Amino acid sequence: MNIEKAKKIFEKYVENYNLDDDKIKLKYDHSLRVCELCKKIALYLKLPKEDVEIAEMIGLLHDFGRFEQIKIYDTFDDRISVDHAVLGVQLLEEFDIDQFVEDEEVQKLVKKAILLHNKTFIEDNLTEREILFAKIIRDADKIDIYYIWTNLEVKTVDAKINDKIYHRLIKCKIDYEERKNDLDFYLLLIGLVYDINFNWSYHYLNEKKYVNLFIDRVINKNKKNYFKLSKIKLVIKKYMKKREKLC
Repeated sequence: MNIEKAKKIFEKYVENYNLDDDKIKLKYDHSLRVCELCKKIALYLKLPKEDVEIAEMIGLLHDFGRFEQIKIYDTFDDRISVDHAVLGVQLLEEFDIDQFVEDEEVQKLVKKAILLHNKTFIEDNLTEREILFAKIIRDADKIDIYYIWTNLEVKTVDAKINDKIYHRLIKCKIDYEERKNDLDFYLLLIGLVYDINFNWSYHYLNEKKYVNLFIDRVINKNKKNYFKLSKIKLVIKKYMKKREKLC
């Protein structure tokens, strides 16, 4: 398995799409960053070289289905288009995943991790290795999502904060179900910090200040919810510091 060779093959694949499209470019850059983040997490976990490379490969390929999703539906919203993880695995099989990974057992690991990276929860009845790589890609993906949203536009939403989501967030729980407007979506993104697995990931997020930067942008755009959003920020800051100390 050669990750540098895989990156070149991946780049050639993405050239089939319009890189002048901001969505395509965003996902191409995101894939490369997540690949590197997977490597960093795997090294923190002191995994053997082969497993570090598997983690990198999963990071590189985890959004393989996004490009076709954008081409067909022009959206990242799986709810109104297609499950991009499922599509990605299908496309990898059609594209011939052997170009990236030759070993059949490793192929299964890579595909399983891709299928799990965007799901609400990691399913039961998995092997330890399946759980390990699913956790690595889920953390790396979320870290970069926060990075992306420190640069994307946050809209002003003329709505009161959803009390159900608010109470779950201050109890250090995430709510994937309640999502009726952009503010609910921003709260979902904020709550992703409760669905992170490794203490290194919290250390990295605290160091980069991505979460605080994003919350501040949401607060600045939603002044009527200032008190509750500020309370959420304090709770999350305390939670993340506690998790980081375990690193």
